[in-house]
Amino acid sequence: MAGALRPVVLLMLFASLLFVVDGFFDGVYPGGPAWFTGKYNNLAEISYIFAIVNTVVAVMVARGSERSLQSRIGLSVFFLIERPVTAFALGPKPVESIVTHLATAGVELLILVTALRVWRLGNAAPDIDTLFSLEGSSPTSAKSEQDSAATRRTSSAVARRNAWLIGGVTLALAIALVADGIYEGYVPGGKVWTASSEGSGWIVYVFAAVALAVAARAVHGGKVALRALIAIALILFIERSFTPFSMREQDPIVLALHAVGAFVSLAVALVTASVIRGGPAPHRASVPKLEAA
Repeated sequence: MAGALRPVVLLMLFASLLFVVDGFFDGVYPGGPAWFTGKYNNLAEISYIFAIVNTVVAVMVARGSERSLQSRIGLSVFFLIERPVTAFALGPKPVESIVTHLATAGVELLILVTALRVWRLGNAAPDIDTLFSLEGSSPTSAKSEQDSAATRRTSSAVARRNAWLIGGVTLALAIALVADGIYEGYVPGGKVWTASSEGSGWIVYVFAAVALAVAARAVHGGKVALRALIAIALILFIERSFTPFSMREQDPIVLALHAVGAFVSLAVALVTASVIRGGPAPHRASVPKLEAA
């Protein structure tokens, strides 16, 4: 494994271990007090899902997947927010669990900083093989890599076909989320919208609005927006896939809407990652690019 990638992968594996430890401290084990209770305030089970996803991404990064490295940067931002919030917001937790949450957030910060460094260096490399030899590159090759990066930065517009594809799948995701909220009764004159677990289903509307807002930027080729859209899609994929089982949902329509949302969110992530991997489009087939945020 290249020296440039080794710290990122090792930190990711350590984060996976912390996710598992946190789940255990929260009582998520057979016979434990929080073993799939079906309550929002016991969503500690999701730590195991995070551990599995994080480990899979770590393996893909170790194998040289630039797309996975980009996705992990977005997930690090999410975990930096999610870990401290869930340490206090979802009911009382033992001190060990709170400490583990905060420690995981600290590790995620290290992952974010290290992964950004590796990605920036790799972005100057003409191919993924150069990424694995970053530390041993010569001054001449380094100059060539910088010139190549400068060329790529001059144009990153998304092809018109890809722009429509990103917008279409994101719109389908938003429709699935809104349909779930409407079916659950979060409409004028329906359920009361509250911040408690019983009345917080309206948050799907926020998810839909955020996804559409980011996609509106991503279709113009904004690099930050494209990567943020991948991270949002992966988060929604986990949330849509996991919550029916955690809440012991029995309604077939709700299960179907969650399944559609999970599949479409995964499609958003894959389509966006494919666009990033494909690089800039020719000028004649591109959508005008906005200034990068």
